[in-house]
Amino acid sequence: MASTIRKYLSLAGYVRRRWKALVLIVVLTLLSAGAAALQPWPLKVMVDFALDDEVATGWLATWIDAAAPATIITWAAGMALIVYVLGVVLQISISWCWGVAGERMVYDLAADMFDRMQRLSLRFHARSHVGDSLSRLTGDSYCVYQACDALLVTPVHQLLTITFIALVAFQLDPMLTLVVLGSTPVLAGVAVWFGPRLKERSRLIREAQARVMSHVHQSLSALPVVQAFTAEPYSRQRYDQLAGDAALAQRRGAFLKDGLTMINGVTTSVALSIVLYAGGRQVLAGALNVGSLLVFLAYAGSLQGAFQKLFKTYGQIRTTEASVDRVLAILHNDERVREADDAVPLAEAVPAVRGRIAFEDVSFGYEPGQPVLSDVSLTVEPGECVAFVGPTGAGKSTLVSLVPRFLDPWTGRVTFDGVDVRTLTLLSLREQVTLVLQQPFLMPISIADNIAYGRPDAPREQVVAAARDAGADAFITRLPEGYDTVIGERGATLSGGEKQRIAIARALLSEAAVVILDEPTSALDVETERAVMAGLDRLTAGRTTFIIAHRLSTARRADRIVVVDEGRIVEQGTHDQLMRSEGLYYRFHRLQHDDAIAGDTASDGPGDAGASPEEVAR
Repeated sequence: MASTIRKYLSLAGYVRRRWKALVLIVVLTLLSAGAAALQPWPLKVMVDFALDDEVATGWLATWIDAAAPATIITWAAGMALIVYVLGVVLQISISWCWGVAGERMVYDLAADMFDRMQRLSLRFHARSHVGDSLSRLTGDSYCVYQACDALLVTPVHQLLTITFIALVAFQLDPMLTLVVLGSTPVLAGVAVWFGPRLKERSRLIREAQARVMSHVHQSLSALPVVQAFTAEPYSRQRYDQLAGDAALAQRRGAFLKDGLTMINGVTTSVALSIVLYAGGRQVLAGALNVGSLLVFLAYAGSLQGAFQKLFKTYGQIRTTEASVDRVLAILHNDERVREADDAVPLAEAVPAVRGRIAFEDVSFGYEPGQPVLSDVSLTVEPGECVAFVGPTGAGKSTLVSLVPRFLDPWTGRVTFDGVDVRTLTLLSLREQVTLVLQQPFLMPISIADNIAYGRPDAPREQVVAAARDAGADAFITRLPEGYDTVIGERGATLSGGEKQRIAIARALLSEAAVVILDEPTSALDVETERAVMAGLDRLTAGRTTFIIAHRLSTARRADRIVVVDEGRIVEQGTHDQLMRSEGLYYRFHRLQHDDAIAGDTASDGPGDAGASPEEVAR
């Protein structure tokens, strides 16, 4: 129980931000409880004083004695309507205030989760499905609304209602009031028994729904592949299977909730039957009038309804706990690159940024005991272009990911102009490192906004200048809305070369000292590659450049080639030096050269640039 309380206290900050709305809800709840206590009394007045021969006492006596039965009936009907309307207005007001405050809590929590997800390491995201993350953002974030409702709003409302009505009912008949209250231990026991089972069932439902969302996201993201391989039937079959599992989990959860509702209903029905029997006997004996019995029956129903809702919150708390666990798994996840408390901006640590990068005895792995890099040492001078070559899994991408601190090494360090990158603020470090990837990531926003993605405050003149240097201005100006043209998701409305030139323009606009290129031309045809290479030449001029080379023809453009194999640097030098050494690079080059000749012969065409080192390794 203590652990559950601690979990919910973790969300208390989102509730405190809406304290004004919650105070207003409490005030409205007090008024609503009072209206609920008044609601049966017009019926009592009509039955006792208009339909029966009861004698009024107290403040009612003067008016009742002088009024005709028809007048009393009219008054009772009018008062019943007024009290009912008042109760409805108060309930609507409570629902509106709670809806506004609750939605803001959900949005605040989802925003913090989204911010944390963006800052979690690439290692975390490599193990997680996007669909599961979306499920946590769009579904599990509502746990703060449900938790506040179950722990605060509903208990306060129901306890106030119970207090008001129980006090009045006790004045009418203490014995019958105790009979009604006697059912509460049974209701409480049922809630406690069902609670853990509802939590487990809710967890299974959320996980099943997340698997459905992950499948949909993956299928739509890879839609060209799905359609090319006519895999739509298989994808649909897989969806039906996952959706069936989710529906089954929902049905089992609904069955459990229906069981809880049925047991509560039987318990309250038994208690009401006892009240009806005992009250009827008292009316026959003259100890209770009919109007008081009707009022008490209404109170008994209200009390038991309030108790059911109150104890139902326990099951709701346990159900919500499954979502709370999934939310806190994100908010409390420390698997991120952490900025040191005393981190300083790069400009403060290095007054004149040059872009000298050094790896000093670096080791790293994604899983304990399974290193991807082992004791790597390498220095790249300012303005130098270094290409990394090696088979798949050799550690090339991992190594360059250490420069902008997407990852941190287990041992050793990476320095930027002699300063350990872990002592720098992430913002200042990453402002000096720009990337152009093999598959450029473009957002479904305007072309100008995509180019200025890293510098949203950049003037339009600089955006256009960057596009012009990247060779993108010509095709952009031909678009219907030019730079204000909104592109499709991931740049679906543009060709591969156009997307790549926009990515180069974005990198040019950043004015970073270090450039990382992940073979940005390997998926392009020869003519498009020439156009893109012109932009890349302007991008890398005078900047420290890392190239992850899958084509050895690309590696030849570098000042130095570094061959990586099994997490270690096994060779480095210029193309000519490595060819003379006849090591791993030489074997890559010879096999790639032979493969290119074989491809030319088979196709009777110009051929490709050759197989990648990964293909050679295989």
